[in-house]
Amino acid sequence: MNCLSTDKQNSPLQVKMLWCGSFCLFALLYFFTVQAGACWQDSGAYQWRIINGDYTGELGLASAHPLFIAIGRLFMLISTGDITTMLNFSSGIAMSIALANLAVIASLLTNRRWIGFSAALMLSVTHTTWWLATITESYSWQLAVMTGELILFINLIFKPKWYSGAALFLLNGINLGIHNLALLPLPVYCMVLIFLAARKKIPLWTIPVSFTAYALGALPYISLIIDTAIKTGDIPGAIHSALFGKFASEVLNTKTRWHFMKANAGLTSLNFINFTLPLAAVGWWNMKRRLGSVLASSLGIITVIEFVFFLRYSVPDQFTFFLPSLLMTAIASSIGISVLADKSQKWRNMIVCGCMVSVVIPPAVYAAAPAVINFSGLTIKRERERPFRDEIRYWIIPWKNNEKSAEQFAAAALRQASPDGVIVCDSTSLYPLLVVRHRDGFAPGVLILNSEKLKSGSRQNPAFLSDILHERPLFTVLPSLNLLPPEMAGKVVISRSRGEVLYDVKGILDQSL
Repeated sequence: MNCLSTDKQNSPLQVKMLWCGSFCLFALLYFFTVQAGACWQDSGAYQWRIINGDYTGELGLASAHPLFIAIGRLFMLISTGDITTMLNFSSGIAMSIALANLAVIASLLTNRRWIGFSAALMLSVTHTTWWLATITESYSWQLAVMTGELILFINLIFKPKWYSGAALFLLNGINLGIHNLALLPLPVYCMVLIFLAARKKIPLWTIPVSFTAYALGALPYISLIIDTAIKTGDIPGAIHSALFGKFASEVLNTKTRWHFMKANAGLTSLNFINFTLPLAAVGWWNMKRRLGSVLASSLGIITVIEFVFFLRYSVPDQFTFFLPSLLMTAIASSIGISVLADKSQKWRNMIVCGCMVSVVIPPAVYAAAPAVINFSGLTIKRERERPFRDEIRYWIIPWKNNEKSAEQFAAAALRQASPDGVIVCDSTSLYPLLVVRHRDGFAPGVLILNSEKLKSGSRQNPAFLSDILHERPLFTVLPSLNLLPPEMAGKVVISRSRGEVLYDVKGILDQSL
């Protein structure tokens, strides 16, 4: 079956209208549910890096995402209000592009535009998709480009042309500058390109042309690797940093870590409060018959690669890395919808109803889940408390238009430490403080320090902390100050008054450092 056959139901004009209509609908959804203001953890770090034009970061080249930072800088230029909200909405724009591309992919594979739209609509309200579309994150942009790659990949298989291969590899190279997740489907692209050249479907010289196009697309990232190698004189180290950053143990991990997996498994399962998985199972079972062996095998291998990477990438926010796997599942579900809809008019009506239910039920479950969990007495205990943040609501509710905990914390902390206090914080709370102070010009005399950097400085220079303080009051976000030597830690009093968000550290200047 030629999935790219053109007919009146799937004309180029109608496909373009499908893309535009889908994009506008999803952009509206994410516009009205976007988080306003500063974000916690990585999203806050991205906001701070974009504001400062930091294209490398501090966690190694694998976490640099230079093209993502450049895209954020462009959104800053067009912002007419709060730049942090605009940066959050940029993820919504990217996710809308990805979903519009998915609508096109599914309509091409099934020759039915309603199936393409249904698959995209179902994916738009899944937990991980919606969650990542409302805060500043690189995953949405990576998915937007990946879906573009898949459109070109499908065209390459069914209408082999040298320029389709070159465009595919150019786009994948560009995607590498957004996130290293772009590397996962690359081996499949290479195998298919070589296969088509060996079968003389495309000229042999398409291979070097495509690889050259890849290098051109990846040039922003490659230039960072070269620059790092020149500055450090360590070529293997620069390559290692580009592939793994400071997370080599997680990237190369071969087993799951249960203390991360439990929470992430729960969050990941929220993506399947719908009929996507059974529809995808039908799609996978019939994919070879519907799409042919080459495309079916390729999509299957990409799905397995993405899922295996997610499963053994044990990090605290592991559920966010499920997004590409979710995309591949949605593509398979579109095939399943097509298979069942072809059985009879009764089956088609049932499938349409199932798709509608799959759009309506998930938001209702998300909205009700926090109350149900609280009623059951289940609590989420974190090692590090986040003031103003309801942990259950924060992680389960994907829409963030009413999520203001990072903003509230930063404003309260800066107010408490004013006019000249020193705040010691971890990386999760560091960036909201920096972003809010920069954006609002509030509490310029407050010094904000990362506890890890402070600990490193204290090890190298025993007088480092006292030199910074100079009789300034010291506050911490966490109820401990583990950068102190053991003999001093017991002599320092750390307390927090009712209504305050920071812990006040007393007695540290009275001791000899």
